[in-house]
Amino acid sequence: MVTYQQETGSYSHKGMPLVWISDCHLRLDHPVLAKRYLMLTACEDAIKDKGEITSETGGLYFRMVWNFGLSHQELDRYAKTIWRFYRDHPSEALFPEWILQELDQEWITEYPSQREATLYEVNTRYVMWLLARLGAGDGKALERLAHYLLSSMPGCRAYKGMRSKSTDYDVMCCIEGLGLDFRTELGRYFICECKDWDSPADFSAIAKFCRVLDSVKCRFGILFSRHGITGAGRSTDAEREQLKVFQDRGLVIVVVSEPDLERVAAGANFVAMLRSKYEDVRLDLRR
Repeated sequence: MVTYQQETGSYSHKGMPLVWISDCHLRLDHPVLAKRYLMLTACEDAIKDKGEITSETGGLYFRMVWNFGLSHQELDRYAKTIWRFYRDHPSEALFPEWILQELDQEWITEYPSQREATLYEVNTRYVMWLLARLGAGDGKALERLAHYLLSSMPGCRAYKGMRSKSTDYDVMCCIEGLGLDFRTELGRYFICECKDWDSPADFSAIAKFCRVLDSVKCRFGILFSRHGITGAGRSTDAEREQLKVFQDRGLVIVVVSEPDLERVAAGANFVAMLRSKYEDVRLDLRR
């Protein structure tokens, strides 16, 4: 259905498959993923019914209100907001994931179960659509892609475009729920920096990012850089500083480049990718 939209430029209502996916995850004891797919269904149904989601128009209302405890007022507010985003951005809103990134996160109230903690599901068509928009000059596509990949991790609450009184946080993340794997080492909060540059991020970019992490007492950060970092594979320049930052301060900065993002678009598990990159820096591995 997404392929049809891209080929024709016409909207296709995708609520039925999305709600079926949600039902499957609920029966598999995946509460976070079940609710996420239900919110994607809400995006579709709100578009179909022009800002209205009621108990008379389908099964979404009962699933959201009875199964997950969202109030009638909140569901109505989300429906009207979704319809407004669709009217203002009809091309982008062909992807319900785009709309979901624009909403607040008050609907996220569940913690991941053990069964879903290592699952990772993304709409690869949406990832490829964002990848095709890298290099536009404003860096917004990379920030949105980074936010989407991280928000798709069960138990990771991700915010984009946050500001402090001294700097911008491209993506800010909070790990929630039980600690079951390497993510317990990351700390509760971590920050991401996005560099959609035509050249690799240099020593100064790593040093500045390190200072930002240090100022908010984060032990982990992700640098999304389209062309990686200088000195990659030679342990010089920015890559050398990346290792020294951990050795001196205990801060792990991992680098995610465009080839890594293309692997995710092809179906790679982003959580497993982060684990591997984290171990490379912390243990100074050369794979």
